[in-house]
Amino acid sequence: MKNIFFTAATTLSIISVSYLIPSLFSRDREKILSDVGSEIRLVACSATSARTSSLRNAELVSNIVNGLPQDVHILLLVNDRSAFSTSSNNRRVTFVEMPPESDISIWPQDPFVVVQGKSTTKLITPCSFNREDDERMPKQLASILNLEVIHSEMHFEGGNIVCGEDSVFIGYDTIQHNTVLLDSTPSSIVKRFSKLFGRPVTVVGKSSQAIAHIDLIVTPLSGRRVAVADSRAGARLAAAAIDENPGGVHKFEGRCEAMFFGREDVSELQDRDGNTLTKPQVTGQTDEVISASLHLAPKLDAIAKELSHAGYSVVRVPALIPCQNPAADDLQRDAVGYPFISYSNVLVEMRQNQPVVYLPQYGFAKLDRAAVQAWDSLGFNVKPVPGFSTSSMYGGGLRCCTKVLLRN
Repeated sequence: MKNIFFTAATTLSIISVSYLIPSLFSRDREKILSDVGSEIRLVACSATSARTSSLRNAELVSNIVNGLPQDVHILLLVNDRSAFSTSSNNRRVTFVEMPPESDISIWPQDPFVVVQGKSTTKLITPCSFNREDDERMPKQLASILNLEVIHSEMHFEGGNIVCGEDSVFIGYDTIQHNTVLLDSTPSSIVKRFSKLFGRPVTVVGKSSQAIAHIDLIVTPLSGRRVAVADSRAGARLAAAAIDENPGGVHKFEGRCEAMFFGREDVSELQDRDGNTLTKPQVTGQTDEVISASLHLAPKLDAIAKELSHAGYSVVRVPALIPCQNPAADDLQRDAVGYPFISYSNVLVEMRQNQPVVYLPQYGFAKLDRAAVQAWDSLGFNVKPVPGFSTSSMYGGGLRCCTKVLLRN
């Protein structure tokens, strides 16, 4: 498949997105945009260049662009516009320039949610958002799309919110966090979120989250179905891979390390503050991650049982999840390491009356194949999107990197 990204220089075009605006005003009452629904029309991604970040995700964005259908338009947030050359041969991608001094991440999913009504589309931002300069993302997108930005009094991150056909799912930590900060009760916070997002709220979990964002483990599907990650299945698959092909697992681990900075010959870099960044250790860690996944499995089983008791038909998809410590501070929680191999952090749509899933692939062959089979068995037309091993070392997958702004 031909990539639109070749090196730090990029071949993309700058076009007007004004033709998209009339389509933005075609919803009934104001409510959060569902993760389940009709064809995806418009998404936002963000790209960091080698000049401004240790995480060079240009190739990954290229995989996303090439993995999505030709009628999907991509708004690409960049803070180093001069690093990308342009031509007129790709009219699917529009640059959205961030202020040059801004320091953005590759996660446009988190700093806002999209709420749409019959004649309005709004971007709702949380009360505060402290990760780098990502709070600037919705403002820049709103300016190019001529949309209103609503600054909410609620505290949230988009990754801890997923939306089905009839309910919005919110992780327990978000409810608890707002209960404390707003000096309120959980039931009151749930009501306020329901009003803000225009849908009933289903709280995921009954205690502090083992996984910081539920979009890594919970995927709403049509017909009151929900897919929940199964780390026991993932551990079993990884153990079988070690038994069957230990060299293949070792090769996967080594490639995660070797390509962490985008080039095999780069072993360390310096950040903007002059701190030395080194490659994390992945080689030899799969056995440890298998143990961590087995330890986490009962908590994921409990979430599956809770959603089943709430009236949802629950299906499971494999996952291989390294240990996370939700009680740790932000620096520790964001520390990079073994990839978080999630096949729940996906994009889904209905296209020509067929459910489609855009499924991240990590290069762990046995797990990737099993995930494709799992989604295929659920009746989905599976569209694999490669290249997610590095981003998942930072803890994010396809949905984290791709914010859906508009569906048909």
